[in-house]
Amino acid sequence: MIVTLAGHVDHGKTSLVRALTGVNTDRLAQEQARGLTIDLGFAYIDDGAIGFVDVPGHHKFIHNMVAGVACHQHALLVVAADDGPMPQTREHLDILSMVGLKSGAIALTKCDQSSDARIAECETEISAIVEGSFLQSAPLFRTTTEAPDSFTPLLEHLREVGKSQQQQHSEQPFRLAIDRVFVIKGTGVVVTGTVHSGTVRLDDSLHHFPSLKSVRVRSIHAQDQPQSIAHVGDRCALNVSGMTIETLNRGDWLCGHHPQSFTNISIDLRTLPHFPRSIKHWTPVHVYHATSHSTGRIALLDSHAIAPGSRALVDLALDGLLNCSRGDQLVVRDHSLDLTLGGGEVVYAEERAPTRRRSIERKERLSAYGKQDWQTCLDCLLETGSADLGEITKNWLIASDVVNTYLTEKNAHIFGKLAVTADHWDTLSNTALAHIGDADSAIRENDLPAQIGLALRQPILNDLVRQNKILHIGGTYRLPEQKTQVPEALQPLWSQLQTMLAYDQAPSSGDLAKVLNQPQMMLEVRLRELVKLGLLIEIANHRFYLPQQLASIATGLAKLANGSTFTVREFRDQTGIGRNVAIEILEYFDGRGFTRRQGNERILLRAAL
Repeated sequence: MIVTLAGHVDHGKTSLVRALTGVNTDRLAQEQARGLTIDLGFAYIDDGAIGFVDVPGHHKFIHNMVAGVACHQHALLVVAADDGPMPQTREHLDILSMVGLKSGAIALTKCDQSSDARIAECETEISAIVEGSFLQSAPLFRTTTEAPDSFTPLLEHLREVGKSQQQQHSEQPFRLAIDRVFVIKGTGVVVTGTVHSGTVRLDDSLHHFPSLKSVRVRSIHAQDQPQSIAHVGDRCALNVSGMTIETLNRGDWLCGHHPQSFTNISIDLRTLPHFPRSIKHWTPVHVYHATSHSTGRIALLDSHAIAPGSRALVDLALDGLLNCSRGDQLVVRDHSLDLTLGGGEVVYAEERAPTRRRSIERKERLSAYGKQDWQTCLDCLLETGSADLGEITKNWLIASDVVNTYLTEKNAHIFGKLAVTADHWDTLSNTALAHIGDADSAIRENDLPAQIGLALRQPILNDLVRQNKILHIGGTYRLPEQKTQVPEALQPLWSQLQTMLAYDQAPSSGDLAKVLNQPQMMLEVRLRELVKLGLLIEIANHRFYLPQQLASIATGLAKLANGSTFTVREFRDQTGIGRNVAIEILEYFDGRGFTRRQGNERILLRAAL
């Protein structure tokens, strides 16, 4: 169990840890000279069963204090009996609550310096500030360094709590927030921090944020003891190879997955009731996440300022990159007042600022991500239309195969990173089919109604083509029974072209112009009119094909590929088409998303053109 101390400066946190463990956590020379904790200090007892994190109490080092707190820890709020609760007592309590701590105790120090009446008065003051917090029912222990036995009840309590705590489990990937980096001679680079999710084992390969470089875990210490594995909630030290001490810093992360970076974070903001003013749009703030610190602004999602003590969904528009996931806890401090204004849980994270921050569609998406688990979130997204599976896996840190299995069980349609329910898919398909049937002529993808989202239009049209419910001709779509009306002026030319272009290697417009005895430029104008009607396809400059001829070539190409790559030469030899024309056809297929070039080879992306 990790115990995090918190409290006002000079209220005896470091002395309390020394009394409980025998360790002076003020390791820096400056700390020892000034008698003031500046950075985090650590101590362990009972062979690592209980660890203590001593944090600075001075408001100038609040960023170091936040770095020492994690939601799986047990709080120990320290209050000096002579002073009673002070400004940093309240702020530290607020931060502990915002980070998500659920259990703790209260230590009343320096009791030898106060009368019984003052101690009773101080306990009343403490009860007032912890009312409504997670420490409301926490036990309080009176201590003094003048009576060593006074620490025994507190120590027994912590040991009992430690025994009752069960090992935490997390199905998410491993994530460690780095708070210290140093080198041990003969060992190498060591990073320390709290495990926020997952597990890590010897020889695991981890990804560093923000560099995205890989490191290997050479050894593990969890709770100050050598281990082969560390779990969520553990305070651990990892000896890693692959990076130097100069490239690792407090605020960085080591992750078992490829870490994502976001600049716009939507959070469920809970503002503190004693914050002195309302929060307005674009308020500059400091944002603390685990051991990292960022600056940015609060972007409100409606026009009303947020009153102290209230709760609202807001965006944090950050000045830098943040690595986070759904459910992480953030602490937000006002930039100008140098006060904690609140904090909250990450609801949704985006790589860049949204184009329409307050749109109805975006608010519906944020509402879905506000659900308690990824399955409910996904269900809500599917009910309102489609779900971006890439965003689901990035925000919830869920493996894509787990999400795909869940969607398969729900009989949902999956297209790349997009998913819709079967019922919604049928509704959109019928809408598209009706729209095409009502049209006076063949339509293009962009002509479909707005209720069919841009991301779903091409998959729906492709599916209708595969079912032979519509025809795809020259980039246009029509029902099989709908006949294209060729203008009278083009009918003679069209009759000739159907024969002249009925070859795998269609002649160029220049060759056609010579045979037809027409100026090439005028002929191409008329050919493009036939393209608009869906009767021809212009695959390259001066090259036109009949749609059915290209479809036949595509069918033969699918047989050639047969799940493997192929070259231009293999395509040329199979079709008998000259190299230059073969390249034109393949580049057209690339543009249609039918094939994709990979160096000197290509792969088939779908079964039909």
